[in-house]
Amino acid sequence: MNDKVKVLVVDDSISYRQILMSVIDKIADAECIGTAASGQIAIRKINMLEPDLVLLDVVMPDMDGVETLRQIKQQHPAIEAIMISSFDLKSSRETLRSLQIGALDFVAKPKVSSPEQGIAELVNYLQPLISLVQTKKYALLSRTPPLRTETLQTATPTLVARQRIVETTAQPLRSRKGKIDLIVIGVSTGGPKALDQLIPKLNPAMPCPIIIVQHMPPMFTESLAKKLNEETPLQVSEAKGGEKLLPGRIYIAPGGKHLVLRSHLDGDYCLAVNETPPVNNCRPSVDVLFRSVAATFNGNILAVVMTGMGRDGTEGVRMLKRNGAKCLVQDQDSSVVWGMPGSVFEAGLADEVVSLNELGNRINQLTL
Repeated sequence: MNDKVKVLVVDDSISYRQILMSVIDKIADAECIGTAASGQIAIRKINMLEPDLVLLDVVMPDMDGVETLRQIKQQHPAIEAIMISSFDLKSSRETLRSLQIGALDFVAKPKVSSPEQGIAELVNYLQPLISLVQTKKYALLSRTPPLRTETLQTATPTLVARQRIVETTAQPLRSRKGKIDLIVIGVSTGGPKALDQLIPKLNPAMPCPIIIVQHMPPMFTESLAKKLNEETPLQVSEAKGGEKLLPGRIYIAPGGKHLVLRSHLDGDYCLAVNETPPVNNCRPSVDVLFRSVAATFNGNILAVVMTGMGRDGTEGVRMLKRNGAKCLVQDQDSSVVWGMPGSVFEAGLADEVVSLNELGNRINQLTL
């Protein structure tokens, strides 16, 4: 059995196809089994080659990456796709559409001075995503009819999490003053689609501000904020720095910059951005926001950690909870990757584990 992830590269640029082939060649767990110069050719080759993963350019002539992805998912729902996007407004909007359709994630084409540097950056971006695809491939190949012999002591984290939901929701979570004053959310892989489901379910009269860190590069967070703003009565915007926190407003950290909370001279709180080094290989980083909130904010805080790869946010939640904050994490079944929420759960920092379908309602309950 071939354990490597079989990859099909789809890009109308021959030079970028060659770059992506070089990238895959440097990732031990992957092999390039073919290339395609258009969406139509890609569909035909998928039927013949049966890849595990398609690296798919977003903007292509004739049939673009979004439509190609739509057809792939209709015909081969098990095949994963990672979108390869340029740094421009049109590409960012189309990339967000592709994530809604079912792309696993995306990587932006690096702006670098040499092909070698670009290849190195793409290897760094794609390696963990290909590892995730490989894990999913193993799970699919090894899937057997389940034996219902789990006990609470030997159950998977998901089963334990479900038990904790039953236990905790019997006594509704409340802050000391009976309300939450600030909500902070951290999310990564699978986040745009998850936020698209969460935000429209939030109370249109949300009585507190919400700050979100979604791991994304510049340009894409602006498009995400505009898209979400069209889907909710709440005002959603990309943070620029200098904004005062206002109830019912949702602020999204700008791609490529950290977002932090600061005390204002008049006693209010305001947002600030910076370009200090990445934390957990991320900028923006959930930990950076959460730590600044823990050090600055004087009210009752609800932290929410949603789908995402890695453990960004765990140490920030730890600091928030020292100040009495409560924490919800998205459950494993509804997460694309249970890395970030799973890390918080394994650290014993989650007060509740909640499915994505119920997360909006739960947040609404806690902020009444």
